[in-house]
Amino acid sequence: MQDRVCFFSKYDLSIGHYLEMAETRIKEVSEGNVPNDFEGIIELWHIKQLFENNCKLTKWSNVEFENLKSATKGYNAIIARFFNNINPKIVINEFEQLEWTYKKTFWEIIDAYKFFHLIEPDTLREIISKNINYLREVLECKGIVEKFKDVIREELLNNVNSAHIILDIYAAKNEFNKEHDLFLPSNLTLNDKEQIIVNYLQSEDSNVNYVRLITQLKDIKGQIEISSKTRLAAEKLAKKLNEELLEDPQTVTTNYPVAIQFLDEEGIKYKSIKYSEKGVLTFTYSIPYIRECNNVQRVRNCNYLFEWFNQHTLLNLINKRTEVDVLETVLIDKGRDSYPSYMAFERKNVLSLYQLFGYNNVLRKESSSFEKELKLFYEHHLEEEYDYHGLPINFPHQDDSTLNKCRVLCPELDAVVKQYDTFVKEDEIDPDLIRLLKPLKVEDGKSLLVNKYYEVAEENDDIQRVLWHFLGSGNALLAHVDPFKNKKYRSLAELLENESNVQYANYKNFQKPHLDFLIQQGLIGVNDKGIIYIADLSMLNVLKSLWEYKVCSYWHYNEDERAVLDNMYSKGWLIKDDHLLSRPERDYFSYYLDNSNFTNGFAYRNHYMHGSISSVNDEQKHTIAYMIFLRMLAILLLKIDDDLRLAQRAIVIYAKSQYKKL
Repeated sequence: MQDRVCFFSKYDLSIGHYLEMAETRIKEVSEGNVPNDFEGIIELWHIKQLFENNCKLTKWSNVEFENLKSATKGYNAIIARFFNNINPKIVINEFEQLEWTYKKTFWEIIDAYKFFHLIEPDTLREIISKNINYLREVLECKGIVEKFKDVIREELLNNVNSAHIILDIYAAKNEFNKEHDLFLPSNLTLNDKEQIIVNYLQSEDSNVNYVRLITQLKDIKGQIEISSKTRLAAEKLAKKLNEELLEDPQTVTTNYPVAIQFLDEEGIKYKSIKYSEKGVLTFTYSIPYIRECNNVQRVRNCNYLFEWFNQHTLLNLINKRTEVDVLETVLIDKGRDSYPSYMAFERKNVLSLYQLFGYNNVLRKESSSFEKELKLFYEHHLEEEYDYHGLPINFPHQDDSTLNKCRVLCPELDAVVKQYDTFVKEDEIDPDLIRLLKPLKVEDGKSLLVNKYYEVAEENDDIQRVLWHFLGSGNALLAHVDPFKNKKYRSLAELLENESNVQYANYKNFQKPHLDFLIQQGLIGVNDKGIIYIADLSMLNVLKSLWEYKVCSYWHYNEDERAVLDNMYSKGWLIKDDHLLSRPERDYFSYYLDNSNFTNGFAYRNHYMHGSISSVNDEQKHTIAYMIFLRMLAILLLKIDDDLRLAQRAIVIYAKSQYKKL
């Protein structure tokens, strides 16, 4: 039993090696060679856990597996007998000699068997005060935490870096590093938690990423509540630390130069995108084309020219997981209650404001303005095309200050959606009824269609596996197969769309279960030559939208694709949504308009409708806000236009289906 190799050292061995080692160890114990040291006993715990979770080598028959599993049933008694004979005085010395992964297991065993008598308060205090990671490991053990709550509370208050723990519990997202739950002692009060945060802000060890998380921390009644004074201190410190970081000569910064030009030249394309000789990404738009556009075209240019939407009128300006680099999510801390405003999101939304600013200047030279075009679109086009009689939009005067412009236009966003929501429910817009109805946020407005969107059921494992293995870059291992490894395809779907000779036999045994799952779902197939192919193109089209946008706009699809969506819904893969905006679009609006959902939001609704503006004279800030309001209003009007058009289409499709039944 000497020269023992540590189990569960995740940097060294695969699960297969663990199981092979476990098989050897089980046979040794069965022959009477029972370990009598800490590491040996902890190994028995790990082996027991493996078999309780039904981990199995493919070479084992069911009988062999059951025999090995049965042999581990006596390990509880061996572990209990060993720990009961330990002298509490030697615990610190023995703990320090354990390999680092075994230290964590030591606490798990103490907690699982309730061997609390082995740990004296001074012993625990000495151990957890040496290393913040030891404290974290103890906090994973609910029983130990409550048994020694006084010692643990004291250490949390005394250790400045325990703020990291508080923030990891209540603020951090941890998308790619999902750890076990951490438990705090019941005697750690709300004031204690805030004091831990304050101590961290006042320390010399504060890190800008954690300080940013404090600014994004959302109050949870009875669990974590931070005063406005503490939040302000965090905001000021975050700004200071960020400025120091940018001034550091070792800090590397990047920028993505873009240029936007509107050219009054005949014969050029209505839009073009190319890199200039200096490597600047340049967007060029034709003024003669804009000049010839009618009102409807000028508003729809938000899509035709600027591509704010996809072909199904789903907003492209939202944050998309397909545009976020994995490294970015690791390096940039986002709170669990913050909107994921990563770099691609920021770039395309800044670009959209430049597009809108330049476009508005062009329209003004043509004796119009973007405001006038939106007003005409809403008050006349929707009436003429769909018999929708909206109330007049209240636009600010051109010579108003930008602050007043924001105060006038911001409420109109909610007002427009409130009118449409009333139309959905009442089939008309009665001004007197509108006046008496309760306020309605943009995010709460409904669609004419009860099945407007089909969105991913986040808790359904099957749809998550399909998306992850087929379209997700996380399982790029399915795209990494001979002879196409050097082409670096990002997903299996991309591989199969570009290559016609992907052989099933070229995959490793550990990859094939993922392929078999996709075959079972009818997404891919294998022909008689062993070549993998996409079996259902309609399903692929639907899945692409679900992966990129998390939703499908149901009535934009053809009959076969709608049948795929209905089938997915029947299997519990999808849920229906009847809002005017899809869920990601509602999140987008919430990010800009209030801070009820996201702690890093702009809260424009609060600032401009409820008088909480801190920078009244900041002209640049109000100008940006006003352009964002114009952008959001354009988005809303185009979504209403799309909803009315889809409702007409749904009626026609339904009528045809009923006619076929006759």
